[in-house]
Amino acid sequence: MSTLVRDFLWSVSVTLIDASPQFRRWTEAEMVGYTTDGQRALAKYLPRVSTRIDAIRLQAGTRQSIRKILAANVKPGDGMAPFEMEGKQLIGLVKNMGADGLTPGAVISPIERQVLDGTDRNWHAKTATAVDHLIFDPRLQTEFYVYPGVGATPVWVEAQFAISPPAIPAPSPEGVYAKGGASTAELYVGDEYLDELRAYVLARAYSKDAENPASATLAAAYGSSFLNSLNLMVQAATGNNPNLTMLPFAPEVPVTAQ
Repeated sequence: MSTLVRDFLWSVSVTLIDASPQFRRWTEAEMVGYTTDGQRALAKYLPRVSTRIDAIRLQAGTRQSIRKILAANVKPGDGMAPFEMEGKQLIGLVKNMGADGLTPGAVISPIERQVLDGTDRNWHAKTATAVDHLIFDPRLQTEFYVYPGVGATPVWVEAQFAISPPAIPAPSPEGVYAKGGASTAELYVGDEYLDELRAYVLARAYSKDAENPASATLAAAYGSSFLNSLNLMVQAATGNNPNLTMLPFAPEVPVTAQ
């Protein structure tokens, strides 16, 4: 279980001294927006933050995409209610899941496109009720091919992929994300990223008063904390330091990485 959005926002409001009443200086909608942006910033540079294993319905033919997956075409593997997903990076296809998305079938193995091209120049015209192979170029992270292609019968597969975290629903009615509010919405990112998310939201909040020297200093400090941690996590995961120097989604607030 992840932290409730309202519990997270309460902790941020307390730090901002904006808790009596809550959302007086920074509106509830603003804080929800900052939190959505913070989750997406983490996932943009660290895809593991938002990786999933779900059954998805493939499109007709051989060419496929996870760029936009409609709610009707996904059966979440974590028990969540289906929602429209914006895929960012395919990791792999595991196995067939039948015509209903619920029936485990044969495994799907990767194969080089050149192998198929050399053995069957008409492979794009072939269809079947199950997929044998995944053809994937990592330079095209949201697009891929399957063999055989998909015909009239629905084909579902179990896929591993990363998405952009969904937007936190806007507060309706107001107060649902306040302390003791009715919302049961959870943060999408895991609790291990709470410190980074909190730093991001605080940096965005304090930047609202950037003309105030004290607020500008706090915005820079929290922004630097977020960027330093993110740079280190990306470097540990990939071996490359992106050396981000500006708070993602807030280009008006330059922050220097240390």
